[in-house]
Amino acid sequence: MTDKKNHLVNSDDELDRSIIEQFKQGVSGNDPEAVERLLQLHPLLAVKIDEPWFAFDTPAIVSAANRGDRKMVDVLLEYGANINAKSSWWAGGFGVLHHDHYDLSRYLIERGANVDPHAAAALGMLDALREMVEEEPDIVNLRGPDGQVPLHYAGSPEIIDFLLNHGADIDRRDLDHNGTPAQYAVNNLERCRHLMQRGAQTDIFMACKLGDIELIRRMLKEDPNSLQAQVGKGDFTAPGGHIYEYKIGRAMRPLFFAERLGHEEITELMLSYSSVEQRLLIACMRADRSTVGSLLKEYPGIVQSLQPEEQSVIADAAWNNQTDAVQLMLEVGFHVDARRSERAATALHHAAGQGNDKIVQLLIDHGASVDVLNEFGGTPLNSCIWGSLHILNPDGNYAEVAESLVQAGAKLPYQAAGSEHVKQVLFSLKLRMG
Repeated sequence: MTDKKNHLVNSDDELDRSIIEQFKQGVSGNDPEAVERLLQLHPLLAVKIDEPWFAFDTPAIVSAANRGDRKMVDVLLEYGANINAKSSWWAGGFGVLHHDHYDLSRYLIERGANVDPHAAAALGMLDALREMVEEEPDIVNLRGPDGQVPLHYAGSPEIIDFLLNHGADIDRRDLDHNGTPAQYAVNNLERCRHLMQRGAQTDIFMACKLGDIELIRRMLKEDPNSLQAQVGKGDFTAPGGHIYEYKIGRAMRPLFFAERLGHEEITELMLSYSSVEQRLLIACMRADRSTVGSLLKEYPGIVQSLQPEEQSVIADAAWNNQTDAVQLMLEVGFHVDARRSERAATALHHAAGQGNDKIVQLLIDHGASVDVLNEFGGTPLNSCIWGSLHILNPDGNYAEVAESLVQAGAKLPYQAAGSEHVKQVLFSLKLRMG
């Protein structure tokens, strides 16, 4: 009896690992029917339903809520998920209300989700926030998800004013991404502008986003070197990557940011402060063959004199799916494997991560290395696999990219991974290649 019982426990444990993977795929793949079947068939799964199995040590209920998946949330709650579970993230855990899905948050509150000051600030629940502050005044600077304070979550000028009027630190930075509330709000012009009007620190990226040419003019006049700012360097670094990496772009620089935003006057103003090299780079990113040709004629050898960091704009172009820009840079002599220092990723890593089969093939045709490793020890094929699960570029063809990389000599992974299409391709290639 005892031996049989132990045997069953061990079998369940072994089964559980495979079931957990199916469960994770079902939750991440927005398949509530599959998840419900698994929970019905495997009671042990329901016992472990709040385990931090998902990205950033997140339980299933938080992962589903973060994606706004109400059907999945309902299935998980039906099988005992804790609506107030949080991720175990080192900088501060996330709960089911710490996302941008307003209607779902209201529904979750009705189902019993606890409202903390961060959620109250995000949802505009001023009365609830006022009660919290009256009871505990210091709560206005309470660290929460990622070490953010309620002001990072403030969803309206009214909430911003309330928090600031009750002692919130306007420039308090979070722990993981080293961002101020104004920097977190950079893509919400109303909130960002209001914080600036209330005295928040500004930076040249913020001024670019707001299209404030007079502010940029003053910044450049006072400090022309502010044009050399770059996300991922100096003040714009953080343990988990500065918040601007996610809000405006990894390794972004003011000149390229203004160009991307279509602020022509600001771009021309910045170009008047820029070096010949910067003018060449912006022309390359624009795929402006005429200007590039003129600069190369006037400054022969300028491409060869570019620093590795400057040549790495080819990786930026690949990340942004700018096929014509990548083509032009390859034609004029940019190094095909130029890489960014902070991630050590090449253009091929980035194109593969985006599932851009045209740029991938273009780079391969120009001799790009399929074996080069990025900072995380990943090859371009690894970037493709990861991108097929996490970036999910809607215009990408990750299966085609995977096949192109393997045909170009990339080593097949020990076990097929990635999206279903990518796994099918890798499995098929493995069978074909023996």
